[in-house]
Amino acid sequence: MQSLSLTITNPEPILKNLEKLFALELKPEYFYLAKPAQEDYENPLNLTTHKNVLGMSEYLLPEIIHLMGIRSMSVLMGYDMGPINQLSRDLLSTTDIDGEELLKNEIFVAEFRKLFSMARTAAFDDWSGFVAASAIWPLLLDTVIKPSQNKNLDFIFYLGDPAKKSTFQVDEALGLMANFSQSGSVTLAVDQAEALSLWRVLNAVDERIPLGKQTIHELKRKYFSLYKSMSITRLLVYSTNDAMLFSSDDQFVLTRKIADTPTELGISARQNFVSGLSTGLLMGDEIARSIAIGLVVFGASGPYNSFPGLSAVQEYIADWIADLEKPDAIFLYQ
Repeated sequence: MQSLSLTITNPEPILKNLEKLFALELKPEYFYLAKPAQEDYENPLNLTTHKNVLGMSEYLLPEIIHLMGIRSMSVLMGYDMGPINQLSRDLLSTTDIDGEELLKNEIFVAEFRKLFSMARTAAFDDWSGFVAASAIWPLLLDTVIKPSQNKNLDFIFYLGDPAKKSTFQVDEALGLMANFSQSGSVTLAVDQAEALSLWRVLNAVDERIPLGKQTIHELKRKYFSLYKSMSITRLLVYSTNDAMLFSSDDQFVLTRKIADTPTELGISARQNFVSGLSTGLLMGDEIARSIAIGLVVFGASGPYNSFPGLSAVQEYIADWIADLEKPDAIFLYQ
């Protein structure tokens, strides 16, 4: 991809397709592992098994994996969670051990490799908030992921706010994420504020200097320059109004249904979006439909619910389609 050529994707055909998809009784090949709400591993309610709207079973991500800065994974149904759950209990109950030490434990590493050999997606915690990222993630890649010999992984990274980080730290983080592309696809997801903050850091523009009101064309150019500076598969930038995707194969903007503030800022908002996005990637969907599934699960979950029912999802899709059929929206896609 040599030039900026962002197309406007009409989400209505995608949503009508999803209405049919969510009505089907699918037999999932994978199950989903997610960290608990508020990262509370002591709450017995977080041990409950759920099924998402596409019938995929969701289990608690073992705490020992969360220590690696991983927030969720999807894994083939044939994998037995018993050994790694037992290792998590044994290793974390007896000693105060950190991620680097765990990755030197041969028994744990062997089981972790087995898990990754049967995984399809892995989503990571915000880089800016995970202080051990620069130490643990390279070790995780070299010790576990590469030896698993699984080249069909989708890695999803969140940057968080890079404003308080140095240019060197940000460059190091982007290089680290790019290294994961040796074992699969890498998607970096940022919201609009994070994207502009990243642009400032990489272009040495002091945060005290106002950028002024940014037109959509100015934002596109900034995001595109960010993507060109990275060696990753996709850059996803989302705002309250839309989601923009940049990759070597696709450049598009997908208008999204505007959520209320509690939902937009909900504690599980990113987790819910990643759950839907991962489900779409598992199904081999084109990236636009995967993003739409993520937005539907996020919106239907509301500010507190991580497991929306089928009726809530169908209602959310119907409301989104109704919004798109209003005169202003129809004009946008003509």
